[in-house]
Order: sequence, then C-alpha cells, then structure tokens
Amino acid sequence: MSKSRLEAFTDGVMAIIVTILVLEIPEPDGTTFSALWPLRYKLILYLLSFLTVTVYWNNHHHLFQITEMVSGAVLWANNLFLLTISVLPIATDWAGSHTGYSAPEATMGIVFLAVNISFYVLVKALLAAHEPDSVFTKFFGKGQRKSWYSMLVVLIGIGLAFVWPPASAILCFGSLVPWIVPDHRVDRYLKKKSKQQLVKK
Repeated sequence: MSKSRLEAFTDGVMAIIVTILVLEIPEPDGTTFSALWPLRYKLILYLLSFLTVTVYWNNHHHLFQITEMVSGAVLWANNLFLLTISVLPIATDWAGSHTGYSAPEATMGIVFLAVNISFYVLVKALLAAHEPDSVFTKFFGKGQRKSWYSMLVVLIGIGLAFVWPPASAILCFGSLVPWIVPDHRVDRYLKKKSKQQLVKK
C-alpha cells in the first residue's frame, strides 16, 4: 500500500469515528436550557473524545508528511492505532452514561492508554522503515517524551478512578496537552523545502 492510500484509509476511519461520537449524543429531554444539564457530563466526554481524535489525526498527518517509506510493519501498526482509537466511542458512551462509577471511567482511561501505546508503536515502526540518516529519523528518532508523558498521566488517572472517578477523564484530557500543537519542526522543514522547490523552478 502506498503512503497516500494509507492516509486516505486512516482519514476515512477517523471520519467514521467522529460520526459515531456525534450520533451517541442523546437528544435533550425537554424544551428549555435546563434539559441540557443532565447531559453535561456526556457532552464534556464528547468534547474530550472529539479533541482526542482530531489531535491524533493532526499528529498522524504530520508524521506522514515526512514519511518516505511504508513497510508492512507500518501498515499493521497503523491498523492497531485505528483499532484502539475506534473503541473510543464505546468507552465514552459507557462513562458518560454511568457518571461517578469507577469501572467505566477506568475503562475509558485504559482505552486512552491503548491509543497512546499504539501511536508510539506506529512511530517506532516508521523509524524502523527509515534509514538512520533520513529526515524522519532526524525528527522522531530521539526518544518519544510526549508519548511517555501521556502514558504516565493516563496510568495515574486509571488508578485514581477507583478513588475519585472523574479523575480519569481529567487526566485523559491532560495527557493530550503536549500533542495539541504538532511538532513545529516539521512545519518549518516543509516550508523551507517548498521555498527551495520554488527557487529551482
């Protein structure tokens, strides 16, 4: 599979996941603004899940902007990433429907952890597919501090879910903070490359 086909497939799956998230938002039971209040936690978790999908989509896009090689291992690592993030609507719906219960909140945290791990595996598979002196390795070959931070924060949230359930959702949100802005070095590199190509023309 070419890089463009992998990206197109990923975009399609991500779009379906967001659609499922939207469809799971229940209709308010009433005609006043107060009818929204019972849905507050579900709406918060929807925003969290939507942000998660879009943040990872942005970072996935940045990864493949400078990807030169797609191996079989990369394809399977990408499928694993899509598998884990596709479970997000189920976990969100369960946690949103059972506010204050440890198991649903912890399960949502476990799904977030699985997404983090699978994205880390995807980066490692991409690194293995590239030469040590490639542009991709230059940008992503020196550790994955953001991934380790996110996994640690989510793990803490899973543990705290059995003490105070909302802690899981709060820390899942916190785990996204480093990922909200993708690696700015990629943007600078692509901008520089684009200027060089214009000069050559």
